[in-house]
Amino acid sequence: MDKAFDYYEKTKNTIARMNVRKFMDMEIVPGRCIDLGCGAGNDTIFLIKNGWKVTAIDKEDTEMIIKNYLNKEEQKSLEFIKSDFENITLKSCDLLVANFSLPFCKKDYFKELWEKIEKSIIKNGYFVGNFLGINDTWINKPNMTFLRKEEVLNLFSSFNIIKFYETEKDAKTALGTEKHWHIFDVIAKKK
Repeated sequence: MDKAFDYYEKTKNTIARMNVRKFMDMEIVPGRCIDLGCGAGNDTIFLIKNGWKVTAIDKEDTEMIIKNYLNKEEQKSLEFIKSDFENITLKSCDLLVANFSLPFCKKDYFKELWEKIEKSIIKNGYFVGNFLGINDTWINKPNMTFLRKEEVLNLFSSFNIIKFYETEKDAKTALGTEKHWHIFDVIAKKK
């Protein structure tokens, strides 16, 4: 089994990310959502079960993993697109979720991807996601994007930031490797 699917197998039964659950606590009327880099679909499944219509996008074909956790009626609220960041097209949405996916965008393409994300979120729509900071163990990995706190905050000049958390901790990855995490979690509303 390749590393990506090993990761999806190990994470498919986990609950939605904390930032998505905090967003749901805000009791926003469900609409159209993009889950960018959806992986095994934990956030997608949670959002659909809470009334959202979700376009789940991942570079790997994880559609069946996600569908296995949705009944026939819920599956009608799922659109799955297999795409990498460089070839992605984003429709307009009320919410864009990007958990542990944006760091895997190549640094030289990140600005273009962020512009697509920003354009896709409608006025008064929301971004919920995270970024890896420069103190993260993976900082030397090629083809990844790491940001300073100011760089993350600057991305949200056309948003009101509702919640912003910076976390540094030592913990295992889903595949069991110990690492130092440096994470910025953001919930923001587009102006």
